[in-house]
Amino acid sequence: MHPLMTADPATPEPTASESPAADLAGPGVARGGADAGAAVGPTGTFGGFGLGRVLVLGVALAFLVGAAGYFIGVRTASPPTSAVDEGFLQDMSDHHDQAVVIALLGASRATDPVVRDFATEVLLFQRRELGLFQAYQQERGIMPAEYDPERPTMAWMDMPRPLSAMNGMATEEQLDALEAASGAEFDRMFLELMQTHHVGGAHMAEYAAEHAADAKIRLMADRMAKNQTAEANEYQGVLDRLAS
Repeated sequence: MHPLMTADPATPEPTASESPAADLAGPGVARGGADAGAAVGPTGTFGGFGLGRVLVLGVALAFLVGAAGYFIGVRTASPPTSAVDEGFLQDMSDHHDQAVVIALLGASRATDPVVRDFATEVLLFQRRELGLFQAYQQERGIMPAEYDPERPTMAWMDMPRPLSAMNGMATEEQLDALEAASGAEFDRMFLELMQTHHVGGAHMAEYAAEHAADAKIRLMADRMAKNQTAEANEYQGVLDRLAS
């Protein structure tokens, strides 16, 4: 917030032609000469503006300056955080990274148009959420961890395990099998892997939605859990169709 301007004791009082009241008068009023003395009249006007209007403008300006300072303070304040917030952001980043890898295969290799649409949705939504994770980590001064399949995860929800065994994560063997598959077999494997991935991610998100300290993260996690649960159910409907 900018500080209020104060008069410099060394600065002489403005002349009539330099008066701020003359500036307020607008182009229809002369700024010097004989008309300058009419800037403040006996009726309580200032350059054509009533005293009440000048006071209202002053109050409005003070409010805007104060509001700007408030929002600057809010944006620069450290967000509430906890082990749940920070652990969820890191672990779900790795979780989403694998989902994007699987979805890239699905978007380019699936033969069923509905399956391709599912893969595209995962790419759009999870890449957007990855951007949010990164922004929230930056707010907390957290550097994303390097990918390491043995990195400890999920301790923030009292379920410690290595990254490779995190809820819903596909194994390297499963990813290799998906890449080698084609046709209807690929579609089926994609849906099964992504369904398992979503169910595991929804479980983690539900915990963060209940226990995270930051309301923004709780809201995001709750939305994520609901969306991924709904998508997993949709996948099952297509799996049933493909199996019939």
